[in-house]
Amino acid sequence: MAASPGDELMERDTNTHLAKRFSNARFTWYNVGLGACGRTNVPSDFVVALNGVQWANRAHCGKRITISARGKTTQATIVDLCPGCPNNGLDLSSGLFKFFAPLDVGVITGSWNFN
Repeated sequence: MAASPGDELMERDTNTHLAKRFSNARFTWYNVGLGACGRTNVPSDFVVALNGVQWANRAHCGKRITISARGKTTQATIVDLCPGCPNNGLDLSSGLFKFFAPLDVGVITGSWNFN
């Protein structure tokens, strides 16, 4: 089956996103379970749900990212979709969010990039 021009554009956009660091990103937390990538996680897993703008029809499922916020840095895996997250925003598992801040803070900002 031949690729359509839209497929080429999506691949180019996906590759452009891979090289970029996303600053001033909004991070929230959510209760994990079975994610849109088909994987089941527990709260202590360092996993994230990716915003809908960058979702690219599951193209980033399983990809590792590096997240920095509040003077700390760690790595996580993309396992879910966050349709309500803003562009560049992530929903973090509760365990991952607690690495950066108490859950009652609710929202933090930071930066992230694909590994």
